[in-house]
Amino acid sequence: MAERRWIATIDSHTAGHPTRVVTGGVPVLHGDSVAVRRDDFRARFDPLRTFLLHEPRGHAAMVGVILTESRVADFGAFFLGSYKYLEMCGHATIGLAVTLDHMGLIGPSDAPESTFTLEVPAGIVTVHVTRRGGTVAAVTFENVPARVVATDVAVSAGGLTVSADVVWGGNWYGLVPAEAAGIVLEPRGVSHAMAIGAALKARLNARIVAGEVPGAMEPIDSILFHATQQDEDGLVSRQLVVLEANKFDRSPCGTGSSARLAQLVARGAIMTGQTIRTRNILDVDFTATAMAIEGRSDAIRPHIVGLAHITGEHRFVLAAGDPLPDGFLCR
Repeated sequence: MAERRWIATIDSHTAGHPTRVVTGGVPVLHGDSVAVRRDDFRARFDPLRTFLLHEPRGHAAMVGVILTESRVADFGAFFLGSYKYLEMCGHATIGLAVTLDHMGLIGPSDAPESTFTLEVPAGIVTVHVTRRGGTVAAVTFENVPARVVATDVAVSAGGLTVSADVVWGGNWYGLVPAEAAGIVLEPRGVSHAMAIGAALKARLNARIVAGEVPGAMEPIDSILFHATQQDEDGLVSRQLVVLEANKFDRSPCGTGSSARLAQLVARGAIMTGQTIRTRNILDVDFTATAMAIEGRSDAIRPHIVGLAHITGEHRFVLAAGDPLPDGFLCR
């Protein structure tokens, strides 16, 4: 990356998890689809990802969004993680929607609703922005289809054995009951959850790569610990997503909530058309509905509702002589 390059971003958080949308400074990308342009960015400009997401400008949990054109949707975007590129990211899609509204790119601010389509590497999602009094009150995205590919997979790590379901929700998840893993779904339980979750992820992926999990063809991205609760408003899935030994999702997780919906439908715990709430360890909810897909019994279409808030507008620079031009992460 050339010295003195300015990168402009708008930052937000969705239920506590950050999104950094790049609004200027990205070189021209090549390719006929968002997925191909993502691959072009990864091949030629990956230092921009670490520059923006790693310390000292970011941290392990930071997620970036690169806006790009689309031939099949109103907008195109791909998602940058601190360790990898994501096929889809629900909390960042909500953050992007609020950012596009902030930029005045999705219709007049006094309109009660704006709708746009978004091409991401996983497919095309439809996003609805609901406003009240000129302010965004909710963002709904209709996710790519979610499906269960394996159930009750025994995974042993850290001195315990648990049963995991492997589910696609836009990214791949291993869903594990929190109680069985000794996980407390509260802020005080995060360090333990990251250690156990990283160990379970590694062991489950080893089994998948070895061909020991029929139906699972790709390694999982994360472990989702969950517990089902019930209150006067219905079913609540309290959950915590662990991505790495030093990285967890602060939000209820949009693609994780999609995977959880697919699991609940597959296990007969809810019906298609039913709405639940997914709740993070900070007691902030997403609303999640499992919509049927005509002609498919193996998948559902998740509709996820959440809200993001702008936290700042930034211009980042690589100053001459910076000894850490690509940033750093400590595990």
